[in-house]
Amino acid sequence: MRRLLWAIMLLVGLCQTAQAVCTLTPPASASFGTRTSFVINSTVLDTSATFALDCTAVLTLLTNDFIRLTYVSSTNPVGTRGTLRNTANTDSIPFIVCSQANCAAPGEIATAASYTWSGNQLLGLLSGKRYALPFYFRTVAGQNVSAGTYQATLNFRLDYSICETGVAVCLSAQTGSPTFSMTLTAIVTNDCSTINAPAVNFGSAPLVQNFNPVTQNIVITCTKGSAYTVGLNNGLNASGSVRNMISSTTPANLLSYEIYKGSTTSRWGISGSERWASSASSSISTDQLSRTYSYTARVLTTQTTPPGGSYSDTLVVDVAF
Repeated sequence: MRRLLWAIMLLVGLCQTAQAVCTLTPPASASFGTRTSFVINSTVLDTSATFALDCTAVLTLLTNDFIRLTYVSSTNPVGTRGTLRNTANTDSIPFIVCSQANCAAPGEIATAASYTWSGNQLLGLLSGKRYALPFYFRTVAGQNVSAGTYQATLNFRLDYSICETGVAVCLSAQTGSPTFSMTLTAIVTNDCSTINAPAVNFGSAPLVQNFNPVTQNIVITCTKGSAYTVGLNNGLNASGSVRNMISSTTPANLLSYEIYKGSTTSRWGISGSERWASSASSSISTDQLSRTYSYTARVLTTQTTPPGGSYSDTLVVDVAF
């Protein structure tokens, strides 16, 4: 019995000195894909990455093996979280690093914190002698950002101890603390969420000369900082480039009208210089999302007054990036 105990103690002593190194295959990058700015604002996005650790040892439940991932740092941190930064300006999107899919609580790994896989967790991730360990990323909703490519560099350290076992003893420990960096990316595209274009009502008048001009606004909400043009088509009853309202009872009867940019005589149209550039909008909201386009609608006084009745037309507002 004494000889057997001595043999076991000798093997334990060898475990402390005979160490090998596992091979780490880290992820180079992960991406949230391409999303519009309004999706970024209203929802969370999820993605993941997997690193692999190849060892010569095979884990058993008799060991105290572990693999620990430490989130060392990231570029552009805010508190204990990193941010994706627009490569063209200072707009940013906060994100969190998690140990669980969908960042289920308490799965967040804060900066300088770590997460450890051990025991049954490692057994479930073992394939042959390779440990494939996933970790996860999620954006924080509520960000008002411009279009562009957003990136962050994340730095990690991996501490591991994997021991090949014999009869209830460690035969050979494999330990290490390699580091790796990876890039996290999101691409944000331009979009518009609302076009608020109320109806125009010229009221009633006996003669075309008696219709008063109507001044109203179209308000368009698009991605912060986006450059676009706004077009207004010629309606359903145009004659050449002249817009016409049509009689509800006699389609042959027309009432011509026009729409101008602001208080000018510049026609607001569908193509070329008649389109309205966002950079020339009448005003912009403080969050840089909503632009107002103030226009003047006039019944043309050079036409012959048509027969009495109700006249209408429908116009289409379009936005082109």
